[in-house]
Amino acid sequence: MKNIVLDTCVIIHIIRQSITGQKCMALLREFDANVNIIISVVTKGELESFAKQQGWGQLKIKVLTHFLTQVTYIDIENADKRLLDSYAYIDAFSKRKVPDAHGNLKNGAAHKMGKNDLWIAAAAYAINAPLVTADGDFDHLNGTFLNVMKVA
Repeated sequence: MKNIVLDTCVIIHIIRQSITGQKCMALLREFDANVNIIISVVTKGELESFAKQQGWGQLKIKVLTHFLTQVTYIDIENADKRLLDSYAYIDAFSKRKVPDAHGNLKNGAAHKMGKNDLWIAAAAYAINAPLVTADGDFDHLNGTFLNVMKVA
C-alpha cells in the first residue's frame, strides 16, 4: 500500500464527479490498487467550508462524508517535528529565505503560498508521498520537495 496526499481541489473534483475528478480516480487506481489516501486536517476544514459556501445539498455532503471516512488525516494540532520542520523549510524556500552555503538568504523559489497550501505540502514532504493537485499552487516545489502529480 502506497501513500498519496490529495490537495483540496482534487477532492472537490472527485465529489463533483467532474472529468478532472474521474481522471483523479483513475490516477489513484493506477498509482496503487490499495492506495492510502492522506489529507491534511486543513483540507478537511477547507472542504467543509467550501461545501457550506457552495450550498451543497445532502447528497453531496453524504458523498463527501463517506469519502472522508476512507482517508488518513495528518493533524497539525499534535504535529511531530518532521511536519513542523517541513512546514518551516517549505515556507522559507517559497520566500527565497533558505540560507546558502555562505549564510546568504537567497536560495529558494519566490512564490507566495497560502498557509493551508503550506500545511498540505508539508504533510506530503514529511511522509515522502506524492501530492496530487489540479492547480499550480505547488509547481515551484515539484522536483525539489515534492513529486507533484497534476491532473488537468
